[in-house]
Amino acid sequence: MNVSDGLISFEAALLGWISLGVLLGFCTVKAPWRALWQSSVRQNLSVGSGVFLLLLWLFHADALPGLSLHFFGLTAVTLVIGWQLALLVSTLAVLMLAGINHAGFAAVGWAVWGMVVPPIVITTWVNRCAQRCLPPNFFIYLFVNVFFAAILGFIAAALASAGLMSALGIYPWPVLVDSYLALLPIQVIPEAMMNGMVMLGLTLLRPDWVISFDGHRYFKN
Repeated sequence: MNVSDGLISFEAALLGWISLGVLLGFCTVKAPWRALWQSSVRQNLSVGSGVFLLLLWLFHADALPGLSLHFFGLTAVTLVIGWQLALLVSTLAVLMLAGINHAGFAAVGWAVWGMVVPPIVITTWVNRCAQRCLPPNFFIYLFVNVFFAAILGFIAAALASAGLMSALGIYPWPVLVDSYLALLPIQVIPEAMMNGMVMLGLTLLRPDWVISFDGHRYFKN
């Protein structure tokens, strides 16, 4: 979701920025700053996650002006650095993407709400539910916490982005369904597989990097 300044009203842009500011303020309060400052590894992972997202989002195909087809990658990032830092670094990536694409910054607030917040929220919720309700099995982690969460997060982000485009009066719903949502089935599985491969590599090679993964807990089962 990368809307040009001319496609959104001043009032709508202001509301998006205000709501985003409230959300970022909440994340800033909740973020694990002490653990971050004390660990250069966590710092590098946070910066690397932002760079990873920016590079991932640069490769896209436009379905409609302002709506692109691309990987999200937010399930992996959320599971590695946590939801608070994931939201902060992904917001920075959205800002940088808007600058690189010369689309303007008016709709950045709504872009974060549409394409960033849903996958992060759903991934966090699925991960917590799985840890509480399912046995600590490595394959359950990969298929539920990663694969299933990535599918749900991708669908939610696509629906939220399309819904915001319709609510902001940029495109009518039938156009969004025909030109954007109709393409989602061919993207869902690749999104899940991409997140799955990233997390498989990290959990096997560097499990201590993944904040949501306890190697002793999962591998012993």
